Amino acid sequence: MREYGGIFVVGIIAIVLLFNVFGNGNPMRGISGSNIEDTYGELPSEPDRSEILNKIENSEADSVEDLIQQNFPLLDTVRSDQGTTSRIYMTRELTLTEVADALAGAITPEEISERQEDKQALVYPDHFVIIQESEEEPDVITIELASDQFVRNHYSPGFFNGMFTAILLNRMLGSNDWYNRKSNTCRQSGNCYGGYGMYGNYNTGTSGSLRGSSTRGGGPGTGK
Repeated sequence: MREYGGIFVVGIIAIVLLFNVFGNGNPMRGISGSNIEDTYGELPSEPDRSEILNKIENSEADSVEDLIQQNFPLLDTVRSDQGTTSRIYMTRELTLTEVADALAGAITPEEISERQEDKQALVYPDHFVIIQESEEEPDVITIELASDQFVRNHYSPGFFNGMFTAILLNRMLGSNDWYNRKSNTCRQSGNCYGGYGMYGNYNTGTSGSLRGSSTRGGGPGTGK
């Protein structure tokens, strides 16, 4: 009987271990750092809406990078193995339209996209600013500050459908055929970045080439 009792205990332990490994319903998908559902249990605090808008309107920032950093809390950083980064800021005080209008009013972008499926993009000389309504957190707007190199190397062209034409995307990324060439690559590999998701849903493929940071947060003026 003792032998059977020992086998029973070992079996229970094995079941628990298997459940912990396979039963959480949230696979890594080759990306670490942004897929744990309680990661954002406490989102960064912010000033109220009028203060944010007033600070942006009166900002002396000379780049959109500084403008965003000074006025929105840092939520996450997506890094690639190639060394390119995309920094994710957020707000719960402003709407998508208010964010886009405030940033464009303070520092004029080279291009402003059409709003498409709760997202919009502003294009500056060295950066894309991609503003989205979060699907995971109600009333959260994410503001992705991605270098043009990050967009060129990792983004799926399909993400921008309805926002920019293929010709315009090619021109902004300094290529004659980026849209078609990258579209083919994405179809073949299934491994292109499809926009930021707060719980690790931002990569459409299974490669480990993109990962979120292990530390998050940091509000305006913290030097992050």
